[in-house]
Amino acid sequence: MTPDMTAKPPSTGDKPEVLRLPLRQLGLRSGMALQTRRLVEGTSKTEAQFFGAIEGKGVMVGPANSDAVQTGLTTGEVCIVRGFTGQYEFSFISKVLQTFEAPFAYALLAYPGQVDATRVRQSMRTKVAWPAEVRTAPEAAFRPVTLADLSPYGAMVLSAEALGSVGDTIAWKLEAETASTLIQLELLAKICHHSRPTGLDHWIVGLAFQQLSAEDIVRLHYLVNTGA
Repeated sequence: MTPDMTAKPPSTGDKPEVLRLPLRQLGLRSGMALQTRRLVEGTSKTEAQFFGAIEGKGVMVGPANSDAVQTGLTTGEVCIVRGFTGQYEFSFISKVLQTFEAPFAYALLAYPGQVDATRVRQSMRTKVAWPAEVRTAPEAAFRPVTLADLSPYGAMVLSAEALGSVGDTIAWKLEAETASTLIQLELLAKICHHSRPTGLDHWIVGLAFQQLSAEDIVRLHYLVNTGA
């Protein structure tokens, strides 16, 4: 994959444009992380995952934990669904058509005509397989993860343990040695998606780097180019 070395970080004064897109244009894949929230006062969001969709008929979503036996949704109620595809943050409101518990828990939602989407990916990512570390709280110790892809503005890591919920901020640390340079980075990152798809023994976590300095961006550009 060729990195986009011309991408610029978003201006802090610019508000991203909200687009109205057909669901199929998002390119959702089975196992992608979602959040669902019942439109009832006092309810909280629930971590979920996308199972599949039949255009014009329904969207199948299930609990993020593949061992769960209930979806937390009830037939007939309305919920809001949010997610991140790796390129778009999106949301839509839908009615729960039916819920199932066997052979696995999932809910069938009414298929949305369009969804609200904001394009947030600033550059292409380069696939790598490098050791890295994360820390989920200031008082916690760093724990090892595997860096699966990298861009100047975000990354995807594979973790043996859950790292938090979508929207949480964690610390991310990388030490990479090239032919002539040792590069060390310790950055804050927001969790954009977080899931453990059925059949996998690790979590897949998408991160968006926060509060990047000009020096951080230069180092990340260099690492992306080196990794490619």
